[in-house]
Amino acid sequence: MKAYLLTGLLLVSGQIFANPFLGSWEFVEGKYAVDDGYVTAKAPQLTSVKLITKTHFNYITQKNGQFHYAGGGKYIIKDQQFIEKFGYGNIPSLLGKTMAFDYKIEGDLWHHSLTENGKLVEAEIWRKLD
Repeated sequence: MKAYLLTGLLLVSGQIFANPFLGSWEFVEGKYAVDDGYVTAKAPQLTSVKLITKTHFNYITQKNGQFHYAGGGKYIIKDQQFIEKFGYGNIPSLLGKTMAFDYKIEGDLWHHSLTENGKLVEAEIWRKLD
């Protein structure tokens, strides 16, 4: 009886603490801070796929069908934030940088935003592929 109870608790706790980010995601749209305001981007002009494993993230992005950038590194989930630490990519200013995104998952959509010094830096929406 104790074995059944323990197995049941383990199954339930695994579902409660399941990582909702695992898998493949496609870019839907984004808003980004620039010196004089914000710019926006939407698929299909900007396409990107982000892959999330248990410990790492990576992405590759195209703009108007041409390679634009790629990168990735390790991440953790803490205090309702998806925290990325860039370890590789073709944008030197991101290498070694840690960014803590507030997030919300609604159905198959992942909304995340980055605020620094009280200012919105980036807000994106991604759609789950698998």
